[in-house]
Amino acid sequence: MQSILKPITNLFTMIFQAIHGFVASLDIFGVGAGYVITIFLLTLLVRLILLPLNIKQTKSQQKMQEIQPEIAKLQKKYKNNPEKAQQEMMKLYKENNVNPMSGCLPLLIQMPILFALYYVFYGLGELKGISFLWLGDLWAPDRTFILPILSAATTYLSSLLMTKFTQSQAGGAPGGMNMNTMNIVMAGMMGVMSIQFPSMLVLYWVIGNLIQMVQTYFIVVLPSRKRAKEKEQYKDIK
Repeated sequence: MQSILKPITNLFTMIFQAIHGFVASLDIFGVGAGYVITIFLLTLLVRLILLPLNIKQTKSQQKMQEIQPEIAKLQKKYKNNPEKAQQEMMKLYKENNVNPMSGCLPLLIQMPILFALYYVFYGLGELKGISFLWLGDLWAPDRTFILPILSAATTYLSSLLMTKFTQSQAGGAPGGMNMNTMNIVMAGMMGVMSIQFPSMLVLYWVIGNLIQMVQTYFIVVLPSRKRAKEKEQYKDIK
């Protein structure tokens, strides 16, 4: 895998070193804090690059939730004819301009970036022995398990925030329990993986989740509340 990801790894190595060079030149941060700030800026850059995809993913999820009642009707109507049900659902997706797989695109792009950064941080021997707060070595896994717990928690909360408001817009569409289960499984997987990952990489993931929550608030939560308020005002007028 390392050879496949080499171009991405080389690119992020150059970007990381350029950002860290700038941060270090300011000469106002400690060594450990300088690297953590570099991670924050790198994460912010990656999230800004992925922002258009995240917006597209959000819109796709909202549309999918809106048509869930129709999907449920089709599944019930053609429960003895799965092939016909699939054809009708594909027709429904096309009519509503929905791609059921588009919601996975940002995650599919983020995973190669995550593994590329894994090789970036392991390739930076200069990180060995550099500490920050409770982390005795940013290059090594966090043996206090604080970061893995934060990784699992922020992964779950980030996913929960997204699914909660997309489902609420659809009036509590069916399938919410499955989505919640998926959120828990994903969070658990990231927590377990974070036990073995370098602290720098887990910091990237945690910071990314926090930035994602801020993005979700402005892209999903605020518009959702605005639409709900407008709907209430419309009811009052009627």
